[in-house]
Amino acid sequence: MSNLSIAIVLVILIIIVILLIFVISLLKKEKPEEKIIVSNVEEHVYLPETYSLHLPIGIDKIGKNQLQDIVKKIFESYKYFDYQKMNMHELEKKEWHSWQISLILKLFKINEEFYISNQKSTFHSFLLNSSENDIKNLMRGIIKKYNNYVDINKSKDDLSKDYIWTNRDTSIIFYFLANYKKYSK
Repeated sequence: MSNLSIAIVLVILIIIVILLIFVISLLKKEKPEEKIIVSNVEEHVYLPETYSLHLPIGIDKIGKNQLQDIVKKIFESYKYFDYQKMNMHELEKKEWHSWQISLILKLFKINEEFYISNQKSTFHSFLLNSSENDIKNLMRGIIKKYNNYVDINKSKDDLSKDYIWTNRDTSIIFYFLANYKKYSK
């Protein structure tokens, strides 16, 4: 074999080795990674129960029509602050007191829906993008917080100074009230 033949064979071998390395690297990239598949099937979450929701005596005495008028006024305040455009940090500010929340929660306790037109321009995207089950669970958390932290034996004045409710909490309650009757039970 001549030097030229040996050089050609070496060049061909080098090209073959380079091609093999290239093919192997492509195969490694195309090899699918192992993924853990989580089922998207969600369990049905039932509506929160109202039997455990105890309200201050003064609120329990308010009639349905008067209550609806009061809650409408509270909602007008809510709309004024335009929570839909706030970031999540701003929604966590505690700006609502327990007397207001008690009034709003009474609507749920007496099984009254609160109609809100144009919810897309009223509510934050975290609510609009949440599933029915998510909303029910968030509302369960609100009721649990209420039962754990609100002393229903306090006066209206004392509960009006009890600022433990965030803008997010209030948003969840209003969104829930506007939609819960369409949720399957």
